[in-house]
Amino acid sequence: MRKGRGHVPIRTCISCGLKSAKSDLVRLVMDEAGYLSRDDLKTRGGRGAYVCDRKECDEGLLNNKRLQRIFRREKLVIVTEPEPG
Repeated sequence: MRKGRGHVPIRTCISCGLKSAKSDLVRLVMDEAGYLSRDDLKTRGGRGAYVCDRKECDEGLLNNKRLQRIFRREKLVIVTEPEPG
């Protein structure tokens, strides 16, 4: 068994396809009411997806229908307020 090394979860950016460590990406989550927001603590329940923290990736998500397809919704309500606490 290896010492000092742990498993590093890898996730894929839904905008550009870049594979990176889970901790390097921003998690988007849809709650039960259908609101889409950032999950900075990466602990909220609900359907989630990961995206790079780059301007190009943010713009790419808003300009196409990837979010609707991934979250299985025709219309999404995007919450821009930061999470409390």
